[in-house]
This record gives sequence, C-alpha cells and structure tokens, in this order.
Amino acid sequence: MKRSRKFILGFVLLLLAGAATVALANLWKSKLVVEHVTVSGNSLIEPGEILKLARVRAGSKMVDLDLLAIERAVATHPYVDNVVVERNLPSTVHIRIGERRPLALLNGADLRYIDREGVVLPNSVSRELFDLPVITGLSGSLALTPGTVIADADLREALSILETSKFVGGGLYHLISEVRLRGQGDLLLYTADGGVPVIFGRGNAPRKLVMLDTFWQTVVAQRGPQQLQYLDLRFEDQIVARWKQKT
Repeated sequence: MKRSRKFILGFVLLLLAGAATVALANLWKSKLVVEHVTVSGNSLIEPGEILKLARVRAGSKMVDLDLLAIERAVATHPYVDNVVVERNLPSTVHIRIGERRPLALLNGADLRYIDREGVVLPNSVSRELFDLPVITGLSGSLALTPGTVIADADLREALSILETSKFVGGGLYHLISEVRLRGQGDLLLYTADGGVPVIFGRGNAPRKLVMLDTFWQTVVAQRGPQQLQYLDLRFEDQIVARWKQKT
C-alpha cells in the first residue's frame, strides 16, 4: 500500500512539475516580440518587396503572428512560387521563398517573361538581365497580365522544348533564339548562331533535341552555320540538313 501511495504521489508531483514547466514556457513565449525579419531563397526579388507584402512589424508579439496569413500575402507576388514562414525564437521571423524563373520571352499583345508552367511574369522585377529565347506566333488577343496562366497547347509544347533543352546540353538552350508557334502546325526553331531555321515538328522533344545537339556539335560546328539553309527534325532517327549551294 505504501509503495502504491508513493508511486501515486510521485506521479502527481511529476504532472504538477510538467504543468508548471508548460505554464512558464507559455508565459515566456507570450512576452517575446519580433526584432528581426529575414528572407532567404530570393535572387530575383528584392527583400524589401517581400517585407512590404509580409507587413510584420517590429515589436509585434511573436505568439500573435498569423503565419498562414503572412504566407498568403507574400504568395501574391507574381515571382513567388512557394513560401514558408517560420518563427525562429526568441525574436526572428524567417520567410523562405521559392522563386519562379523566367524561361522565355513571350511575344503576344505585349512582351512578357513566362516561366515553365506558363505563368506570365512582370518584366522589371530585377536588375538581372535575362538572355532568353523568344516565343512568337501566339494570338495577339490573349491578355498577358502578370500572374495569368496561359493554357495554350502550342505554347505548353514550346515551353516543354525549352525546359528539356536545358537538361540535354549546357549550350543547347542558349542555341535556341526563337520558337515560333504556327497554329497547330509544326513548331519552328531558330538558332542564335546563324539564325538557322529548324523544323521541329511535334512531339518526341527529348530525342529530337539530343539529335540536334549532337549534329550541331559534330557537323555544323565544323562546316559553319552560315553554310546551312535549314534543318528538319520531323523524320524518325535522322536529321535532314539542307546546305547552301556554293558559287
């Protein structure tokens, strides 16, 4: 019996100690205030733009912050892809963002940046200059408002080609200066070196891009793009090259 009472008494004391610890911790947290707000993950967006959207004031109580509301506010920036806001006790609020990266310039009713998911981005978010391919041939009636997602099927295929080219070869993405949409017809590329037309066709982008990269490095680099009239990638496992006639 005595052992049982001692056990119960010890258990009660342990519960009281735990409750006291929690109460003291909550009291300590309730007195903490914001002294610093930090931002990470940004290279295109100025930190001041993120802080302006977050609207976290110095001296605010840490416990009163609505982290989800701050995340929603920061996510309204067109260049923000995802955002996480954390309390770093005792006095710091940290905002970690993932940015949308421009993949191409879209030439429609206006000239706008666009990312790999088809999201229209504003042009003047950063001092950084982008050497990007241009996508042309899109209907001029489409409004290119920042934040809008363009669902055009031809545009999506063009973006997929450009995104895939980054993984095929280091210089292939920068070799492409223009992707021309042709109203459900064959997509047409132009090279930055020599302005050579490349009839790309539709589908099988990874295989075609590997062939193009290999052919350009092994053949065109030796003979010179200025001697090339056009390339045609629409045939199975081969490239048709039309060379200019020498006088």
